Amino acid sequence: MLGTCHICGINTKLTFEHIPPRAAFNDRPVVNAKFEELFKLESLDDLDQVKGKISQRGAGAYTLCGKCNSDTGASYGSAFVEWAYQGIIILDNAKMAPSLYHLFHLFPLRVLKQIICMFFSANPPSFQGVQSDLVRLVLNKQQKYLRPNVHICAFLNSSPRSRQSSVSGLLNLESGLPSKTFSEIAFPRFGYVMCLDSLLPDPRLVDISFFANYGYNEWADVAMRLPILPVYTYVPGDYRERDTVLQEMGRNELLWTE
Repeated sequence: MLGTCHICGINTKLTFEHIPPRAAFNDRPVVNAKFEELFKLESLDDLDQVKGKISQRGAGAYTLCGKCNSDTGASYGSAFVEWAYQGIIILDNAKMAPSLYHLFHLFPLRVLKQIICMFFSANPPSFQGVQSDLVRLVLNKQQKYLRPNVHICAFLNSSPRSRQSSVSGLLNLESGLPSKTFSEIAFPRFGYVMCLDSLLPDPRLVDISFFANYGYNEWADVAMRLPILPVYTYVPGDYRERDTVLQEMGRNELLWTE
């Protein structure tokens, strides 16, 4: 498949990029539902019935040239997989309700760079054209630091559902607060949000941007209390429980009938 690499911007043959990496529990068939299919549902209680194209090789797309795929995978992939395995252990031990800080043993910079690579693939190829500093960060494994207005946040996903969005805007008309501009990648066990010069879509998210302050070969023990948030709807930044979504939908339907 020919196209523009989402990282380096070269027009060439593209390779399949798993999002997240295949070894991070992304090796099973997934349904890629189209957003318009959601409007065909009679109820949000039927979200598991959404139809779509099945990807037998796991979640991902043809987004990266062979070199970018190979280089970033070799430099950051294994560190990210280790991080993902630790997240599973924490979820299992916490029984879905952690209240303590947990110690992660990791290469922070490598993990963060893999997450940023995933966001490049989750966004259109034009994204790399306006994020040149992030391109340099992931293509030079020794480079550190994020610019101040870029924030990478993480959470633990308590549901089996996945969702992914390119840079989106979220505006709360009732509160009058500034709009929130972010991209989101959520899959079983972990979820990530990239905020661009914006407030977080949810204050419970934990900012892991400081991972960029470590060196490439710097191993660290980092204590964090990552929130466990549900992913039920396909709306980015929505972390409501299923029952809450259905209750609020019922109240809204009642108001429209009165």
